[in-house]
Amino acid sequence: MKLNLLSHLRSFLELLKTAEFSKGISFAVAAILPLLIANQFGAMQVGIPMAIGVLLSSPSDVPGSLRRRMIGVGFSAVMAFVGTLLAGYAAMNAVFFVPVLAVLMFSFSMLSVYGFRASLISFSGLFAVVLSLAKVPSESSVLTHSLLVGAGGLWYLIFTVTLHYLTRRKETETMMAEGFELTAQYLDIRNRLLRATPAQREELKKELAEVQSSINEKHEIIREILISRRKNSGRSGVVQKKLLIFMEMVDILELAMANPVNYNRMEQLFSKRQEQLEVIRLWSEMMARQVEKIGEVWSRNRKYQPNPELEAQREKVWQAFEDFEREADLPGEREALLVYRNLLVFKDRQYQKILSIERFLREKEGKQYFSGRTKEAEKFLTSQEYDLKTLTDNLDLKSPIFRHSLRLTVILVAGFFLGRIFHFQNAYWILLTTLVIMRPGYALTRDRFKQRLYGTLIGGAIAVTIVLLVQNTIVYGILAVITLVLAFSMIQRNYKTAAAFITLNVIFVYTLIRPNAFEVIQFRVLDTIIGAALAFLGNKFLWPTWEYTGIRNYISKSITANMLYLQEIEEFYSKKGKLPAAYKLARKEAFLAMGDLSAAFQRMAQEPKTGETDMEQVFQVVSLNQELLSSAASLGTFIKANPTTSVSGHFLNYMKVIRSNLESSVSVLQEKVLREKQLQSEIEKAETYFREKYGELAELRRLEKEQGMTGISEQLREQFQEVQIITHQLRWLLDLSENLGDLLEKNFTN
Repeated sequence: MKLNLLSHLRSFLELLKTAEFSKGISFAVAAILPLLIANQFGAMQVGIPMAIGVLLSSPSDVPGSLRRRMIGVGFSAVMAFVGTLLAGYAAMNAVFFVPVLAVLMFSFSMLSVYGFRASLISFSGLFAVVLSLAKVPSESSVLTHSLLVGAGGLWYLIFTVTLHYLTRRKETETMMAEGFELTAQYLDIRNRLLRATPAQREELKKELAEVQSSINEKHEIIREILISRRKNSGRSGVVQKKLLIFMEMVDILELAMANPVNYNRMEQLFSKRQEQLEVIRLWSEMMARQVEKIGEVWSRNRKYQPNPELEAQREKVWQAFEDFEREADLPGEREALLVYRNLLVFKDRQYQKILSIERFLREKEGKQYFSGRTKEAEKFLTSQEYDLKTLTDNLDLKSPIFRHSLRLTVILVAGFFLGRIFHFQNAYWILLTTLVIMRPGYALTRDRFKQRLYGTLIGGAIAVTIVLLVQNTIVYGILAVITLVLAFSMIQRNYKTAAAFITLNVIFVYTLIRPNAFEVIQFRVLDTIIGAALAFLGNKFLWPTWEYTGIRNYISKSITANMLYLQEIEEFYSKKGKLPAAYKLARKEAFLAMGDLSAAFQRMAQEPKTGETDMEQVFQVVSLNQELLSSAASLGTFIKANPTTSVSGHFLNYMKVIRSNLESSVSVLQEKVLREKQLQSEIEKAETYFREKYGELAELRRLEKEQGMTGISEQLREQFQEVQIITHQLRWLLDLSENLGDLLEKNFTN
């Protein structure tokens, strides 16, 4: 019990350092200031709609570049004004109100086709329409009320822009800290995979996919913030330094993903050499902790302290390799020896990346490392198309957003009629609950349904206890402010807890206005249950969007991204030289596509049995695709990290067959005619070539020994390693591409 309390206390203290808590504070200040000033002048009729305008404009104020945040908040303010105005005038005429309500709900909801931030702007408009039902103003006051709501949105825009310039350094550093924390988690899971049993490995892979998805989201935000800030601030050395540190963070992730790949093969090779692997595991564990400490430089405002034990452990690891090399039973353990050394090289590069970050942290600026790379950096920003075609293309029942918009409109209109028929005290609470809970996918809606219900019941129970023990409006007012801040801080992190704080906040606010607190609690809980039930039933029975219907598209995108990544690796291996931006872009797209696929599978796994189609087969496809990406990263990282010989035509033919297999897999998913497998004879020729090449190198090593060389020459070792590692990765990629194609052909053809 004591440990549990300490854990909750630690979590709460961590929350206080997050960007979400800072936003909760800023929102509360922005919303309360108009109320305090208006109250001072006896003009609450002005303060309340302005506070509502702040509430309606704030959802789209999510992390990102200042330009996109300004556009988001600005459009949210406009949507709040338009929604309040049109719904306000329509509410005065019973005949027109329902059609206008339906048109507004559907139109605003369809804006979500333009991406995440657009979906938040859409939510502001929907929220405004629902809130306009709380009280029907007179015709003369509708425009005034709407303008004050819009003014509240404009005030929040000015407030948040001002706050950005005052705290932008902290915002960036918080995002960086969270990025390093997630990277440390990823490193830790990869390290645990080395010693896991096959059963444990499957669970760890699922956990790894979740962390990968979170990392992708965080990386997109950090890229947007840093690259846009660098573009706007010119040659700011501080921004450049953070961008360089971020680039090293991405490289650490790629290195972690790259090795080891084939765990079953690793087990076979090192069944009698576990002590050699143990020193690497320990070193990897120490590096994961050090990456976490780098994040704490910003999250806890600590001075960075290098860990001298990392270098000492590095020496132990290389000593273990030398012992292994000396004791190895050759040629039987030659493959294990080469794989072990390659693993050490990868880990060593990870260590060098950590040292690079340490060097950047010591320096004040990073200008000298970043000359003339602004244009290249801007290519890494993910763009969003805002043309009319995007909207018209989604006016189809095949579109999840179109289905969601129809579903939401029908359910909200039904909720409105339900409230009118049964004369609920605050019928708009039903619509608010439905609006907040309902999501395009079933899994997200179900989760929110449970979390909102539990949170409301918990919040209601706590409110009853407080109201019974305390009868003091000053205490209620203080608690209303505190719960408002905590509710907005937790809404992205833990929705159940946020729902509890929202319930507490609403009850305390209403208790200040109306003396009968228990009546407020009763109706709040009842309306939440009805609204949540409507959202859940609507998502299940009205044009449901099951994740399995779209899983083909996610798989296809991920395979295509992996294929383009392999193409860039082949290009770099052929031409050598400086690593091109195209390679890094292909890597980024492959990582993002894999994260999207993993997230889609997780949502699919939460759907009811009627919606689950061949879950095991889909999981195998996701796993094979993840291994394919890891193997591609391993191949690319090896080529980047080591001197290599001229590329052979056999390598190119091998890659051609792998790409052909992947193209065939995409054809299966798109229900096109499957092409016949080609160049199989070329694989046999390539295998013969690689065997002969390996034999030639083995003969050269024999000659070295005859000449009295006990240790292998560096040049010969590099050639041995290149042949062994690249051949191994090509075989593994070929097996994965063939297994993936066979699995898709067996389970995804009609």
